[in-house]
Amino acid sequence: MDDWNSPEFVVHFSRVYGAPPGDILERLAPLELKPWDRFIDFGCGNGSSLALAGRQAGLAVGVDASERQLKLARESLSGLPQVKLIDSAFLDFSWEDDPFTKAMSRRALHHLSDAEKALFFKKAHDWLAPGSLFLIEDAIFDFDRDELPLSMPKVLAEAQAYYGADWRKKRPELERCLRDEYPSGFPQWEKALACGCFKIVERQQKTCFYGTILAKREKW
Repeated sequence: MDDWNSPEFVVHFSRVYGAPPGDILERLAPLELKPWDRFIDFGCGNGSSLALAGRQAGLAVGVDASERQLKLARESLSGLPQVKLIDSAFLDFSWEDDPFTKAMSRRALHHLSDAEKALFFKKAHDWLAPGSLFLIEDAIFDFDRDELPLSMPKVLAEAQAYYGADWRKKRPELERCLRDEYPSGFPQWEKALACGCFKIVERQQKTCFYGTILAKREKW
């Protein structure tokens, strides 16, 4: 998206998709972060998840390509020396230090095409330790992406019920994402993860268009 770095988009995204600490704790719960964990958040945004992960894990790294989001994150996380922020596109990211044991990405990987997702997870295999967990929350369809035009009435109806009073402000962003970016069906996500030898151990489908995947990094 061309305006990721614009002040208007940063303010809009934070306002629409910001979450209270209780929601973030619930979001991170499947990872069961421990003091010895090395955690990484791909698409960390303003650092809301890092603020809590940085207090639970020994190391918390955030990766984002938006300079403005990272600026907000640096300001809010300045008191957490165990948090490290990296300005990088997902496919350009590299890591030479000890591998991570826990990873997450929330509402970020749909920016990648299916082929790019596969390449990303193949690269991620080298960044994460064997047995590590990767939590993904994103646009995950319970139907094939090719069926999106026919499924759109169902998607919008479920979105209205899911978002409730927030539906009016979230609808334009959801429609833009569905129209212009690369949300995928569950089989495509599973195939992409397999390219990095990640095995899905848990899946939650919140709506027909949105859900979470918890995957475990296995050996080649």
